[in-house]
Amino acid sequence: MEQLQIWDSHVHLFPPEIYNNWETYAARDSWFGVLTKKPENHKGTEEAWANAEEALDCATQAGIHGLVMQGWYWNDAGLMRMHNDYMAESMKNHPERLKGFISINPKFKKEAIAEIERCAKLGFSGIGELGPGGNGYDFNDPDFIEVVECANAYHLPINIHCGEPVGHPYPGKDMTSLAPLPGLILKYPDVTFILAHMGGGLPFYELNPRYHGKFKNVYYDTAANPLLYHISSFRAVIGLIGSKRLLYGSDFPLLLYPSKNREMDFSMFVNQIRNDACLSKEEWNDVMGNNLRRVLDI
Repeated sequence: MEQLQIWDSHVHLFPPEIYNNWETYAARDSWFGVLTKKPENHKGTEEAWANAEEALDCATQAGIHGLVMQGWYWNDAGLMRMHNDYMAESMKNHPERLKGFISINPKFKKEAIAEIERCAKLGFSGIGELGPGGNGYDFNDPDFIEVVECANAYHLPINIHCGEPVGHPYPGKDMTSLAPLPGLILKYPDVTFILAHMGGGLPFYELNPRYHGKFKNVYYDTAANPLLYHISSFRAVIGLIGSKRLLYGSDFPLLLYPSKNREMDFSMFVNQIRNDACLSKEEWNDVMGNNLRRVLDI
């Protein structure tokens, strides 16, 4: 029997040029600065920063085979292209272990569509992570809809940042209303939507009679889960939608346990899922790799 390949569906790997010159690029793109500024008290969460090779070494130590690089919510078109070029080069260097989603800002309009078309030819596997709050649009915005249409045409899944509407405030928290998403999901049944951060709680609303059984094209990832929800959220979501549409994702190299570890790490979250999420072997295999491999045809 083939051994499970663990795939992390949600990591962020930036060009070293950007994080080695953080102040320059934070000034160039203020939203990037807000989300990645190191806490002054050195106690909160932060980006640990890692290049592709460092991330893969760290993943290997945790027993993870592959990583899906998510893009960023750039408000600078040059940085968008720079990031995509870095991910494309990383995929070329590590084709068996790295996949990439296209970094895009729908508000770039025709320039955004052209970038999707360019990157689709470079072998990217999807679009995202899209960040409406950071780029100034909502899910009714015609520019966002145009990106969904493009995803449909190129058969590319879309990863969307979904902020939880309750809980503590933190820098960059995205309060964009999720209310339009169910209608959008029904309108585009052939588009695969990956809703990050457990969909901001949206799995519960799949029980609504209007939507029950109609979200087969929707997946939820677990990015940043230890910062947002108790580990019992795995069982709760599986109880709502089953195990076939939940994707393990970490948000690496974001520090997920900042009071315990301030170095880049995959192992702590993987071990917490293994030890405390109460998953059956089938559920573990689904969440930790098989679902993503099916979505991306790996």
